[in-house]
Formats: sequence, C-alpha cells, structure tokens
Amino acid sequence: MKALLKQKSQIFLVFILYYLIAEIITFIWVDFSFLPRDLIIDLMIALALSSFIFLIKSTKWSMIYLGFLFFVITMLFLVNATMYSVYYDLFTLQQLSLVGEAADVINADLLSVWVILIAIGLFTTYVVANRYLYKYLKKTSGYIPNYYAKGLASFFATVLLVIGFFMINTESINTFLADANVTTFKRASFEQYGILGYYTKELEDIIEQNNPSYTGIIPVDTADTTYYYNSLEGMNVISILLESVQPFAINETLTPNLYRLMTDGLYFENSYSENKTNVSEMIATIGNYPTVGLDAENYTYDFSYALPYILSTEGYTTSYFHDNVATFYDRGLLMPQLGFENVYLHEELFPGEEIWNWNGNYTLDSITMEKMLPYLTTTDGPFYSAWATMVTHGPYDYGLANKALFEELGYFAAIDQAEEDGLWTNILADGAEEDAARIRHYQAAVMNTDVAIGMMLDSLEEQDLLDNTIIVLYGDHNVYYHDLYLKIFSDTDNSYYNMEMYHNFFCIYNPSLTQEYLEHSGDTDTTISKFVSPYNIVPTLMDLLGIQYDQNLYLGTSVFSDEEDVFYSIKMTGFFNYNMYSVDGEEIIYYKEQYTEEEYQAFVEKCDAIKTKIGYINRIYIETKVARE
Repeated sequence: MKALLKQKSQIFLVFILYYLIAEIITFIWVDFSFLPRDLIIDLMIALALSSFIFLIKSTKWSMIYLGFLFFVITMLFLVNATMYSVYYDLFTLQQLSLVGEAADVINADLLSVWVILIAIGLFTTYVVANRYLYKYLKKTSGYIPNYYAKGLASFFATVLLVIGFFMINTESINTFLADANVTTFKRASFEQYGILGYYTKELEDIIEQNNPSYTGIIPVDTADTTYYYNSLEGMNVISILLESVQPFAINETLTPNLYRLMTDGLYFENSYSENKTNVSEMIATIGNYPTVGLDAENYTYDFSYALPYILSTEGYTTSYFHDNVATFYDRGLLMPQLGFENVYLHEELFPGEEIWNWNGNYTLDSITMEKMLPYLTTTDGPFYSAWATMVTHGPYDYGLANKALFEELGYFAAIDQAEEDGLWTNILADGAEEDAARIRHYQAAVMNTDVAIGMMLDSLEEQDLLDNTIIVLYGDHNVYYHDLYLKIFSDTDNSYYNMEMYHNFFCIYNPSLTQEYLEHSGDTDTTISKFVSPYNIVPTLMDLLGIQYDQNLYLGTSVFSDEEDVFYSIKMTGFFNYNMYSVDGEEIIYYKEQYTEEEYQAFVEKCDAIKTKIGYINRIYIETKVARE
C-alpha cells in the first residue's frame, strides 16, 4: 500500500502543482486575486477527479488520464483569457451551445498570440515534467502485489475523504453546496471557487435545470402606472437595435437622421448596455434573459409576457427583420416564439443571394432597408416592427468592398470635410494610425445606418404614419473590435468595472410624447439624465401603450417611473448604476464619486430585487420549456 500511495501521490502532486500554476495565470489574466478564496474546496475537487488514477494500474495511463484533465484546464485558460481580453467575459458551459456562432464571428484580431503561447508552453512543460517523472518511477517503483485491491481501497478512501470534507459544517462549504446558480454571479463565483470548483457547480446547476425541484408559486407584482400611462394607446411601434453604435458616433452633420430623432425625441444621455447582441435584443423585446441559458433549437418556452406576443393578441401586425441566416442565434426558431408573426431574415430579404461573411463586407443597412420597407409598416391596423442593424458590426479594417462603397457614396469625403470644419473629431486621433482609420471606417458605417433611418422616416411621413408611431433606438454593446473601446479610455481607466466604457445610445421618438414631456416636466430640453438601459424598453412601451404588467418578469422599469434602476450585465455578471459597480450586488469594487450610506443601501436593495427576479425568471424558463419533437 505504501508503494502504491508513494507512486500515485507523486503523479498527483505534479498535476496539482501545474493546476495551481494554470489557475494563478488564469486569475492574474482576468484581474482576479492570486488564488480562489475557497482554495481548499477547489483542491478537494481536484483530488476527487484525480482519485481515479488509483483504479489505473499503469503509470503511463495514469499520467495520460491526468494529462487529459490538464489539457482541459489549459483550454479553459485559453478560452477564458481570450474571452476576457476581447469581451471582458468569462466562459460558461452553457456557452457551448454557441460554438457555431463564435466560430463564424471570430477572426485573427480577436486572438491573443500571448495567450496561445502561454497555453502551449504550459501544457508542453507539463508533458515534459511527466516524462521525467515517468522515467524516474520506472527506475524506482517496483512490482505492487494485489494492486487492484489496494487501488480500490485507496480510491474509496479518497472518495470518503472528499465526501467527509464536504459534510463539515462551515460557512464556505455550506455556501458552496447551497449555491443555486453560479452563472448568475459568474465572475464572483469563479473567483470564489476556482476553475474546477466553478465548473463543477455549473455542471451541477445544468443537471438541476433538467430535473427541477422547485416548490411554491411565483408572486405577481403589478407595476405602478406613471403619468404617461396609456398616453400613446394603440400607436405603432418600431424598435431598432443599433449594432455597436455609441453616442460619440451621432453627429448633426454626418448622421442627421439619428441626430433628429435624438434632439426631437427623448434622448437618455446616461444609457448603458453591455451584453452580446442576441441578449440585448431579447432584453429589449421581452424585458429579461435567463442566466440558466436559452436553447431555442431544442426547446420551446412560454413567452406570453413578451411584447410582440402581447401586441399580437391586441391586433398588431408583428414583424422582425435582420440580415442574417435563420440558424444564427436560432432566430428563425426563436422569433416566432416571441410573438413575431412575420420573420424576415436573409433568406426572406435577399432570396437566392449568398450571405456575406464576417470580414466586414456586410450588406449596407440602406440596402436592407430598401428590402424591408414594403413589410415594415401597415396601414390597415397597428404594427410592431423590430430591426437589428448590421453594417456597423466590426471588424473595421478588413471589408475592402464596403470601404470602396463608403468611398463611392462620399462618406469618407464628408467625414474629412466635417473634421476640417471642426464639426467632427476622430476620438482616437491621437492614437495609432490604424485605430484612427478604424474609427473613420466605423463612422462611415454609422452614416449608412443613418441613411437607412432616413429612408424609414421618409416612408413613415409619406404614409402619414410618423406621428402615430413610437420609435425606440438602442445600442447593444460598445465598439469592441480591435479593442477600440479600451483604447478610447486608455488615458483614464479601462478596467472592466469602468461603466463609462459601456455608455450607449438610447432614444424614444414620438412627437406627441415629446410635447407631453416638455409640458409636464417644464423642461425646455428633451435630453434626460436618468440612468437607463435596454431593460427599460419593454416596461416603458407597455406603460405608454396602457398595458399593465407583472414587474417580477422584467428587470427594468418604465423610464418615466420614479425608480432608479441598476443594470445587470449577463455577460459580465456585474451590477452597476451611474456611480457604483459590484460583481455580487453587495461589495462595491469601483465608484466614480464618493457615495453615501443611503445611496449604497438603495443600490444593494435594487440588486437584491434583481437577484430575486432572476430567480423567478430562471424558474419560468426551466419549468415551461418543452422539448421540440
């Protein structure tokens, strides 16, 4: 027995040493503390996974088994470091369902050579260390009689040790065992439990989601109405997701239509958003997104509280538009579930035409709008139309075909003239030449989106529909390609918790609403300083249209309510408002200005309310999903 334990313990110690090295490197890369706060839990899970080497008589195959585990850990470093460098995101097992989408979008600019080299170096040195150990053990280890009896005893002893550890009544162990959904607070959980601890808990949660054991009724909490409740009853609605569009790209000279909607409508100057496009889109359509994952390819869900679903029951014609294939984010399956009667994707808008690729040569939004206009509006009843733009999606330095189009359409000449006249400033003019050129390309793309908006406005005016339509425009996330959002803040603070990096565009346009706002508020300006996000869109539209709703199903409130909202980023699993940022809704890790105890308590109470709502929302997704046949 002693010989067996000595041999296997040496193999295990090499594994655990390199695991700790990999974890330290991962933690440093993603701006965590040096090691997990509950390191002992992490190590006990590592011991449990390693215990199978007792069942493997061969030294070589024991090393191969642990080598496979270490390869997985190395890949987790590679994926997490890459995602964090590009998106400030961390990998979850639920994201495996998006592997196809990620493969489509990824390009060389999003990969870090250093991350790849570190991963290769880490795994290579582990293999080399094991080769030396193997040679040493081959010389020093003798024959072990009755191996399997001793190995089985050692395996069960290790398993009992691990089980006994997790039966100890300590706060950290009890918290770990009771943690119901680590993905909701992904960053905080990852730092707390470590690599193996985090993914073990996530896997447990995924299994629990497929075998729910919830009890109790989710309460109904009808939202209070505001002064503007029912003020725009029966009006048409157009909701537009502006891909990667941030306020600095809106310019009176270069984007006159967006500028018109911003100045003549209600413009929310403190709008923030940081989620993947499909998540922001869902939030702006149904008011929430589950942290337990959404799988429209394999399941159907209850979306009776989604805005298009509700409006379709009210007699609205509901339509969705986006120039991408039906399988991307499963929009072809998901959008009808949300209540969209008509779904116009690439196949419908450009039948028989080959889809663009992810190198920047996207269909111009102005061309897409030409295809959309016959279906965007109706004159024989109210309509709700949602459009996700495309041309402003990065990268911003490949797309040679679009560059030529921008040149031909005069966008670059207009940008240069505006810059010369002092009417436009390149936000990265003092940076690297290639980044300044990328911003110039990005601005040209936004100008084309603006042309498309102008075509829509002209069509609405020609049909005498503009005054009877609510237009909502919002951004999904920042300009992340080429790390532009980081470079914009390189002279200040571009840490993930600086909420200013997630400043986004958000406005609501309707002439009647603007007039009523000015009269009621007494203001002379339609720029509103309230902190808002895409979570506010559905509650606000329901408020304006006179639809009462259960606020437990929506993470935001009407922008006209007196409540101050907190934004929860599903991507970063962080909470923030205009001043404070927290990864768990309790500890403030960053603030712009010193806050009072009263402000802190209000922030924490709002975070607690969001956590409760997330619990309700996750339950609904889990309990109502039905497998597709």
